Amino acid sequence: MSLEEGARIAVETCMNVTNKDRVVILCDEDTERIGMALRKAAGEHTNNIRFFKLEVYGKRPIKFFPETIKRAAQNATVGFWTARACQDEHEHIRGPFIKAMLIGGRHAHMVNVTEKVFEGGMAVDYSQIKLFTDKLYELLSDTREVRVRNKQGTDIVAKFSDIIKWVPTAGICHNPGHWINLPDGEIFTSPKVVEGTIVVDGAIGDYLGYKYHHEDLQETPITLEIETEDRPRYTSIHTDNDEFLKDLEDYTNRHPCSKYIGELGFGTNIFLKELANNMLQDEKFPGVHLALGNPLREETGASWSCPVHMDLILTKCDVWLDDKKVMEDGKYII
Repeated sequence: MSLEEGARIAVETCMNVTNKDRVVILCDEDTERIGMALRKAAGEHTNNIRFFKLEVYGKRPIKFFPETIKRAAQNATVGFWTARACQDEHEHIRGPFIKAMLIGGRHAHMVNVTEKVFEGGMAVDYSQIKLFTDKLYELLSDTREVRVRNKQGTDIVAKFSDIIKWVPTAGICHNPGHWINLPDGEIFTSPKVVEGTIVVDGAIGDYLGYKYHHEDLQETPITLEIETEDRPRYTSIHTDNDEFLKDLEDYTNRHPCSKYIGELGFGTNIFLKELANNMLQDEKFPGVHLALGNPLREETGASWSCPVHMDLILTKCDVWLDDKKVMEDGKYII
């Protein structure tokens, strides 16, 4: 598949851009070609397009929300963010951009997207992803307990609150007030209880994902011991890479809630065959991920919040929903 085909699917299938839409595209120097591909694809349907590049407004990280971008987002009906993640930008510009978009529009968030991702996880049949996502969501909706194990040492039990929702997202965002990550395909919630050990050997999110890749995690995986008092949190963290460990500790000391397990999710993009060293796509890879920090309260209904969110990808898991085994060695068996 091509960059242009991925852009066409994002514009037409996922976001349903029409001649009535007002589109805002925000890229940076690393993703300008992607932004231009989205601009060309959107231009087949509407002439009302605003295009911004972050570096025009200063050196990264940008720690303010430029008024020109803010006004454009507030007046738009469709938004695309493709720029890479930078430390502290989520609080100052990325989060506010999403909120401004949702005043009257819908938004496709593509932070850290690459051309490889556009040609891979983006250029797929989202109707098939939706069918599979709906099937797994139906099973999860009645699940009281999830057990996850793998040969690397992961062994956890998670339990859930009746008032916190499982959220299915399958790449379709046609209604105002909603936003999705693209590429897409996952189901997630904020767990009430998590107990046990996780061994992270797949990928990590946020800006640390730029520094440490799948190969690093295979060589020196991260082990977290998790317990639940008022809510699940890790009580110890370890990796044999001392620099990596310091970076992880610095990250999880940034906020009182950044040690909490905010998310448990399942990737449902069944077309993905390997990890891409890109969290935007890798959390959609068929398998299990958890996240430290932000419980995505606007979607899940969680009662707390956190300004940071770092996804953790586990590989080759066995998964049981109550007594039903749905995954074996990282492959769905439903």
